[in-house]
Amino acid sequence: MPLKSILVVSPGPVDGYPPVQYQARILADAGHKVVLVTTPLKPEETETAFAHPNVEIRCVSTVGSTPVRMLRFAQALWNERRRLTRDVIEISYDPIGILYSDLVPWRPMRRVAHLHELLQDLDQFRERRLKRSMHRFDAVVVPDVGRAALTQEMLGLAEKPLVVENYPLRAPNPLASSSADKSKFEVVYCGSLGKHQRLDSIIGSVPNWPSHVDLVLIGNDTTAIGRQLKALAKSMGLADRVRFLGWMDTPAAERRIAQADLGIALLDSQLEQFRTALGASNKRYQIMKAGLPQIGDTNPGVPELLHGIGACVDANTHDPADIAAIVTEYAADADRCAKEGARAFLRHQEVYNYELAFRRLQEQIAGW
Repeated sequence: MPLKSILVVSPGPVDGYPPVQYQARILADAGHKVVLVTTPLKPEETETAFAHPNVEIRCVSTVGSTPVRMLRFAQALWNERRRLTRDVIEISYDPIGILYSDLVPWRPMRRVAHLHELLQDLDQFRERRLKRSMHRFDAVVVPDVGRAALTQEMLGLAEKPLVVENYPLRAPNPLASSSADKSKFEVVYCGSLGKHQRLDSIIGSVPNWPSHVDLVLIGNDTTAIGRQLKALAKSMGLADRVRFLGWMDTPAAERRIAQADLGIALLDSQLEQFRTALGASNKRYQIMKAGLPQIGDTNPGVPELLHGIGACVDANTHDPADIAAIVTEYAADADRCAKEGARAFLRHQEVYNYELAFRRLQEQIAGW
């Protein structure tokens, strides 16, 4: 396809949004000129952990009051729009990115609106205005089929949004396998540390795990909920069995996941945000890429997804006793772990990878 200038607008830190990283990488590797305007993961930082050849990154400081931060980001976007040609294709993430795309002068001829989350605050300005502005975009992208139908209904769109699931980049070969310490069996979780992910239930199940089985948590543990989860583990006498590794950039996190023996990814079944997260929750697919079996739940589509590569607990309860029973079964059956892990990695290579999913948007871009 003809090479183009692509402007990626991610007011949310690119280091916290793997799909933004993947899009920038794939487009740059295809030969397009890619410029990414984003923010650092922490206010005091001035650069992003994400970097890739032929991706120009404009990391905008988030120090200061909200009006100052917004003005600074808008100025950076305006500068890039003026520097690039008017036929640039702009991909803007989430309601805040779409707001900047609409308000900043020198608007490109082609624009894509990419919604990472399901809309929940249509009574708030940033989401309420989408009903009026979304028709001005050339494509609307969401990460899940269920979210496509809901987003179409909520915004009154004439057509369903394009679905580009949050799968990880394709690995040509299996990542490094289980940890060197064969006396231990590790269960790993990677992602946001919160109660919506039922991490309290998972930690609560650990006392009933076999004594050689540990829980490893990868994610930002400096938040209020992260501190609460640490305190919970400590109060239960599990400080030596529940290990918080903190935030890692995507490549490092994927390598660390692959060192474990079993993955786990649960989501609160009470909120529509999480009942429509089959393709939006990249945790499940990172575990597949790592070549691990995994524990999921009975939220829509999950049992079918994990058939032959994992086991599920009831999403209505996320009972710690049920979690412990499944962990115990896997920890006692190395052959099952190996076979299910191998099947999981094959599914990642053949179906659940970002290169395949993103091809749908690439094909639209090629026609512009």
